[in-house]
Amino acid sequence: MHITFYLPYYDYNDGAFDVDKNYYNDEEYAKAMSEEYNRNKDIIYNSMMDFKNGSRGLFEDEDGKVFKFGQKTSQSEDKVAYSKCNGTLYDIGGEKDTVDGLISKFSSQKSFLEIIDFDFDSIEEEFESELSLWVREHNKINKYGEKLGEDWVLSNEPKRSLRLCFKNNANEDIYAVFEGCKIMDITEENSFILFIERIRLIDKFI
Repeated sequence: MHITFYLPYYDYNDGAFDVDKNYYNDEEYAKAMSEEYNRNKDIIYNSMMDFKNGSRGLFEDEDGKVFKFGQKTSQSEDKVAYSKCNGTLYDIGGEKDTVDGLISKFSSQKSFLEIIDFDFDSIEEEFESELSLWVREHNKINKYGEKLGEDWVLSNEPKRSLRLCFKNNANEDIYAVFEGCKIMDITEENSFILFIERIRLIDKFI
């Protein structure tokens, strides 16, 4: 069965933080930072002392005005995006998997093994990078197999979630997640045997 697979990656290129490269040259930037420091150093010092002495969130500026810091919620600025690669899905017997086969696995909610042949002609750069990182982590853990045993390797094998989109029997797009994926073996450069904890159906995510 032909499937499009998706791996998450972190997109740090948020346009909200773009700045014109000509806004400051190096000398102007250093000067602006120095001026900003001199302009605010007394306020910063006073606010730190107030915090130390128990007046949390309060500080007084040079004109005697009192300000209060509002409550802030820590939020990550990293934006999760998805890159994709086409591929073919096989059951552990080597037969092409089917929609009915995936639905059966979803219904059982049991772990299972699956073979994925990735189509590297369609692979996006970020997907390839994330896949390579996953393989490197897998190889690092498996180096200890002879010393620590297969059970230790399996319990410490790195997990990933792999999203996928496929057509159902009515030719509609179905979105799902292979959760708790572990690489069991790589039989060829693009053929991966995965242990999958469960499959979960989801709404469209891209």
